[in-house]
Amino acid sequence: MTACTIKGSVTAARKHLTMTIGRPPKVIDLFSGAGGLSLGFQAAGCQIRAAVDVDPVAGESFLRNFTILQPDCPPRVLAGPEHDLGQLALDCVAGSHPPDILIGGPPCQAFSLLGRGKLASLSGEGFTKDPRNQLYRKFLQAVGSWHPRAVVMENVPGMLSVAGINYVEAVLDELARLGYRVGYAILNAVWYGVPQFRERVFFIGIRADIEKNPAAPPRTHYVDLADGYRRPRRERELLLPFDKHWELVSGELSVPQADATFPAVTVRQALDDLPVILEHLSCSSPSGTDPRQELPYVAPPNSTYARMMRSWPGFPLSSSVANHWIRRTPRDYETFRLMHHGDRYPDALKIAEDRFYEELHRLDALGEAPLPDTEAWKTLRSRYVPPYDDQTFFEKWGELCPDRPSWTVPAHLAKDSYSHIHYDSEQARMISAREAARLQSFPDAFVFCGNLGDCFRQVGNAVPPLLAWAIANKILDTLGERGRQLPDINDSIAAVPC
Repeated sequence: MTACTIKGSVTAARKHLTMTIGRPPKVIDLFSGAGGLSLGFQAAGCQIRAAVDVDPVAGESFLRNFTILQPDCPPRVLAGPEHDLGQLALDCVAGSHPPDILIGGPPCQAFSLLGRGKLASLSGEGFTKDPRNQLYRKFLQAVGSWHPRAVVMENVPGMLSVAGINYVEAVLDELARLGYRVGYAILNAVWYGVPQFRERVFFIGIRADIEKNPAAPPRTHYVDLADGYRRPRRERELLLPFDKHWELVSGELSVPQADATFPAVTVRQALDDLPVILEHLSCSSPSGTDPRQELPYVAPPNSTYARMMRSWPGFPLSSSVANHWIRRTPRDYETFRLMHHGDRYPDALKIAEDRFYEELHRLDALGEAPLPDTEAWKTLRSRYVPPYDDQTFFEKWGELCPDRPSWTVPAHLAKDSYSHIHYDSEQARMISAREAARLQSFPDAFVFCGNLGDCFRQVGNAVPPLLAWAIANKILDTLGERGRQLPDINDSIAAVPC
């Protein structure tokens, strides 16, 4: 793209902006999923005009919820394989009305450190040739076509190094070439009132003619981070005259925690007011019960965070919860009950082995114990002991610590939700889809479409809405727009070590 082309496009975009003064900033969300990023921007005062995602069920969830939030102007949702952004023409998305703000999170599995081993095992080329690695280019193509006032792109920190390639630098260089002042920030959702440790990289660009620098939102919550998580930047690196972009800081941190007012929201504060689930423990439970039915609250909200999840702006006040359903795994209920807060798979495996040998001793006293290593012995063992190696699957199981934030809620909860076991031993289960949504800061009125796996996938793939809201407010402030401020998410119960 030539300098003349960029100048002409920016002039056209500025003319479009002049025609829309006084209206809410218009947003288009690419790779939208169910809409976590859009939900935060809509809550801040933006209007979501369009969303695109290859997942048809996520698109159904997006349309259902944003039609409630924007009844007079529901967004245009393009979802399903026929709307794969790798092939879709951008004119089909924006039409004649380019957005003020472009947001999106291109698929991150190919950049994730968790997924590289699997991708490498699938072909000789490995993850470096995975086509999902290139979908971010479609987002950049949209930036070049529409020249929005501001740009936000989300991905995993693994973009910093993929087979020796720094994709973060590649994205920043391209955004700068397209006429943006741009920076990136690695933000942890726990800093913004989300009850979860979750690191993601955010690219924030402000069109150069606006003459404002991008900035990351200041932190509002503090917590002692475990090993492996990045600490917030304390100062910005000295810029050189030829620098086009830089790493953004999440507040002025010359005094530790000076910008963060509240203790981090804990798992207990996030989940403790939700309906208790015990039905799975009863052999007499009716087989015809629909697990997708809405359940009424049985207690008032126990925290400011829980109150907010029941009363998100734009949604009706919640009186019940949907998507509060779980997988049924009878083999492991007693193991769940005997686990302690913070236990991981090796601890669970020992509990399961002890249960198995207790049963062997009982049968031996009756003269009915099977001989070791026979098929009968192996069958009996399989009723108690999961078949996973404790070294390879160290983090496969994990019981949540009630008085700490959760560890990251991943998309693979769709296939295996044992990584997040409920801290209440009486319930003896993994978390429900609704509880996963609570840990991501999705309000209770936000209903996910599809089956249980679909719900977990949509939740785990999303940007936490509260984090998105903080980013949106900072961008609106930079653009001179008035956003809707987040309520204070503050509780008297401080987070304590597990």
